[in-house]
Amino acid sequence: MIQPIINLCKLIRIIRERGNRPLFRQSRKQVFDILFCRNDINRKNPVSALFYWFGVLKGLDMLVWRLETFGFLFQPGATEEQRSRLNRYL
Repeated sequence: MIQPIINLCKLIRIIRERGNRPLFRQSRKQVFDILFCRNDINRKNPVSALFYWFGVLKGLDMLVWRLETFGFLFQPGATEEQRSRLNRYL
């Protein structure tokens, strides 16, 4: 019961440290659609979305891996050159 709350705190810390802010600003609407489960692939009502994210936050490592894969998080230890190369095509 407490593990998703702990993982949420860890996720917030990870996003603050390694978050790709230019990409977040560029695709703000898409990020909110994903968070509130309003996109076409994963459409849920608000109550179902709350339970969905509660379940997803039980496994933080998979969520962080997905965010790294889609470019929302930089890899740990990424240099400024690597970060700018990733954001070159925004």
